[in-house]
Parts: sequence; C-alpha cells; structure tokens
Amino acid sequence: MGYTWLGMQKLTWEEVLQRHEKGELAGCFRLYDDNSEAMIDRGYDFAGDILAHHKKGGEFGEDIGTVDLELADGKKITAPAVVDVSALGCMDELEYELWHVIEDYMVQFGIRTQDDEPDWATVKAVQESILTAFTDAGVNFKFGYEERVAQAIKQARKDGEKV
Repeated sequence: MGYTWLGMQKLTWEEVLQRHEKGELAGCFRLYDDNSEAMIDRGYDFAGDILAHHKKGGEFGEDIGTVDLELADGKKITAPAVVDVSALGCMDELEYELWHVIEDYMVQFGIRTQDDEPDWATVKAVQESILTAFTDAGVNFKFGYEERVAQAIKQARKDGEKV
C-alpha cells in the first residue's frame, strides 16, 4: 500500500538525487509501508542508507506544514496545513471502506442489507458529515475539481467566452 500520511510530501527518486548532490537531503525522511518514517541525518551513508532503501522499494519525503486543531468535543487532531484530496486520486476506495464500516455498524443493531450493492446515498451522507466535522475543526481541504474549474474559467476568458 505504501506510506499514506498526507502531512508528508513524497519526493521522486530524481528529487532525492538532486537534493543529495546539493547537500540538501538531510532533514528529509525515509518512508515505510507501515506509515512510519525515519529522518535522514547529516551523516547519512548514501549507499548504505539511501540507495539501499530505494532498492527495497522505499519512498522518500519531506514534512509539509501541519496545524493542530480540535474536533467538536475537544479531541485534538493534527492535520496537514492543506489536505489535497486530489492527491488521493479517486475517492471510490475510501467510499467502499466507509460502506463496510456502515455495514458493520448496522450489524450491531441486527440490521443487514439484502444485497451486496452499497447504498451510495448513505455513504455520501456519512462522508459529508465526516468532512463537515473536519472542516468545522479547521481542516483546509483542497479538491482537484477546484483547480479544474479555475483552469476552465481561465481558458474560457482566454478564448473570449463570457464566464
């Protein structure tokens, strides 16, 4: 599955090599599949630490800004300064996982569905509630469609169309 914490910006192998050449790799991180990371210190051994991690399929990243926030009942959370939802790609996988959570929840009440097809209206309603709770706490979500809409408006203006 790979490293998934959104508070970390992944670096390409080319970026890792460039930072190494410039002496700027220290302070970045080796990323692991279990969502742990190890900071690369100044005295790293390129062949033993970096190259070996890369050859094992390991990823690299740099910390991006985070903010400490509070949910409605005071539960503390830490979130990336901007949660780029478009970086997740398609939300389908998350929505299927959410449906399975909803099914497990229904089972506690003795409720079961009569077929295997998810009820997407319920999934969307629960997902919207979760996103609203996070947004109310101050999480700044960035959705890819916002960029696509902005790009379409820019192109329409460039083409002389009325927006």
